[in-house]
Amino acid sequence: MGRRLAVRSRLRAALTAGRSAGAAVWRSVWLPMWRRSSGRTPTGRRRHTAQFLFSRMLLLPALALTVLALAGTAYLDLDGRTEQLRERYAPAMVELAHARTSLELAHREATLRLRGNDGEPLIQTDLVGLGEKYPSLLTEAAQSLNNAAQTKALRAQQEQEVRVVSGLVVAYGDWIGWADSHHDSEVLRTAGMDYATSLLGTSAKSDDPTAVLNRIKALEEELRADASELSGWTELSTVTAWGALLVVLVFVLAVVGTLDFVLAQLRVRSPLLTLYALPVLLALGVLVLGAAGQQDAQRKVSKAGAELSGVSATEQAADTRIEVVDEELAVGLRGTHPGAWTLASELALAVGAVGAVASGFTLFHYGRRHLRILWRTP
Repeated sequence: MGRRLAVRSRLRAALTAGRSAGAAVWRSVWLPMWRRSSGRTPTGRRRHTAQFLFSRMLLLPALALTVLALAGTAYLDLDGRTEQLRERYAPAMVELAHARTSLELAHREATLRLRGNDGEPLIQTDLVGLGEKYPSLLTEAAQSLNNAAQTKALRAQQEQEVRVVSGLVVAYGDWIGWADSHHDSEVLRTAGMDYATSLLGTSAKSDDPTAVLNRIKALEEELRADASELSGWTELSTVTAWGALLVVLVFVLAVVGTLDFVLAQLRVRSPLLTLYALPVLLALGVLVLGAAGQQDAQRKVSKAGAELSGVSATEQAADTRIEVVDEELAVGLRGTHPGAWTLASELALAVGAVGAVASGFTLFHYGRRHLRILWRTP
């Protein structure tokens, strides 16, 4: 029984303390803010009508346009980085994955043709050499490297690395061709295959950073790191987003206070002022939803990069898996293309700006007689 009484007394004390703190905050923060927003002096009296309307005629559009500018800056920053990920980094990661797996499959095909299952060339090697599959895969790898360099996702040093890799792929093809041309000689064939294998990086020394496959893997890792840096909130988008949130709170408080003042002093209910203020809030809502979509798209690019790096020629239908990831990524990024959220955000910003300007003209219309008297007074 004593414990229950002690718990109840503590709860009452906590509630009392909470009420006291809330009352203190109301008296010291919210009450002065409300008085100022509704055109009252610290003593509670109403301010001069003409002066108040003139100040709000300028303040409300300024606050609304500031909200739109800050929110638009945050959104466009996210949208610009998503565009880079969509148009540059995602295609580059897909092409590098294609190049890596094509080289692995090409080497597997060349090894099968020149070494078979018992270390000897296949019988058909005498007739058709390396066949059609090997050169096709090697050409695909070279084309994928060239496509990756043209995506503009690579820095100058990375582009130079791709050119080096392309040269090494040509050298690898030359050594495989040399081994094929000497396939009747076990010594020469083995020497050519061993050197080509070490050049590609599929031998026991596969941890050699100068090998072709390891160079491509390093490029993929760098691209994923660069894409990760582009994803998420930067300092610019973070500061402007928080700034927009704070300013919109001030804007809402100013609109509500202005409506209270107009009703009390002019005996006018103003649905128009409310109507013109709503587009600003709706524009902010559209931008928030658009920013959420951009962030989701950025996460999909990072996820796709991780999946692509895990695809290897040891899997069945590696190329098909890469195409599936590429298609899934394209579907996920489709909503971030111009014409979707980008166009909706631009329209929302335009409508919000019109509403901001219209709110100022509405207040001018309400107080034009008071303003004439104010401006005529010497």
